[in-house]
Amino acid sequence: MFALKMIMTFIISLSGISALADQKPAHHNNGTFRNLHLPDDYEPSFGAFFKARFFGEMEWPEAPENYREFWQPADLEKIHNPNHNVAQATLIGHSTVLLQYRGMNILTDPIFSERSSFSQSIGPKRFTPPAISVDDLPNIDVIVISHNHYDHLDEGTVEALTQAKFIREVNGKQPLWLVPLGLKEWFEDFDLANVEEMDWWETRTLGELTVQAQPSQHWSRRSLFDTNKSLWASWAFSWPQSQQSDKFIAWFGGDTGYNPYQFKEIGETLGKVDFAMIPIGAYEPRWFMKTHHVNPSDAVEIFKDINAESAFGIHWNTFVLTAEGVDQPPLALERAMQANGLPAKRFQAINIGATWVDTEAY
Repeated sequence: MFALKMIMTFIISLSGISALADQKPAHHNNGTFRNLHLPDDYEPSFGAFFKARFFGEMEWPEAPENYREFWQPADLEKIHNPNHNVAQATLIGHSTVLLQYRGMNILTDPIFSERSSFSQSIGPKRFTPPAISVDDLPNIDVIVISHNHYDHLDEGTVEALTQAKFIREVNGKQPLWLVPLGLKEWFEDFDLANVEEMDWWETRTLGELTVQAQPSQHWSRRSLFDTNKSLWASWAFSWPQSQQSDKFIAWFGGDTGYNPYQFKEIGETLGKVDFAMIPIGAYEPRWFMKTHHVNPSDAVEIFKDINAESAFGIHWNTFVLTAEGVDQPPLALERAMQANGLPAKRFQAINIGATWVDTEAY
């Protein structure tokens, strides 16, 4: 009898270990992913949005022609000869940023194509060009993708980056692509052998640089049948203190709605963010966009939650995707900073093509 009890106890303990092994993080949802702070069945009515957009009184801005407001060509001299010990970041357009520090060149959500769409014949068209061409980029070490929407993951751009000048003429080395879970399979049609999936809070170390995938509040879809089958993420980039420079942390928000939990958790994890890239555009009407796209007021809440010292706005001034005027995000951002008693210079809507430089390093 004693032996039978011991066997039963052993079997029960094994089943408990197996059950623990089968447990998934809370944002995993039976083959898809979900937002932790929204109901599972919550989804704004696209039908109501379509009706309001095309048959209601909603005003929608026209894409301006030859628009150069908040735009300038990138400084190629600065990009190709950066100060090794001073972080800098150049806004190329929309959510595409070139982050450079200690010999590492990082590219975020690259889109260089004319349209944000499944086809270059239809869909939202750029009204400001990229501030730099693919062939003028420096040697890229890491590319991060926040999610699979067409304005953040562009097929033509991925193809162009596989044939970029820095690959053809410099060393033939492909960048490391870091993507959220479920997205690696999408890259199989490209000549890329260096794509790694990451879940929230996982890290990847490359020399001095540590990259961490972190939470955001969004969704994913590229067709009618793949909703939320891949994850969405924000990204943190950390360098340790060295003899020449202090510890430095940058954060890329990608595309996200706001909640008062996840970004505070990011702030607690990172301690302090020296520089952040936070979305400020594509936010009207709020009844449709609020859960998945921050407005400038929400962006300032993120800025505070993650304990950011400095930031600039991304996800604006490139495509007409929503109902706010193309010139409204910087005005709304300045008002939101004032309302929070924060100096406007700490979080700005810089020009596409402008380069943020870490003045604290001097």
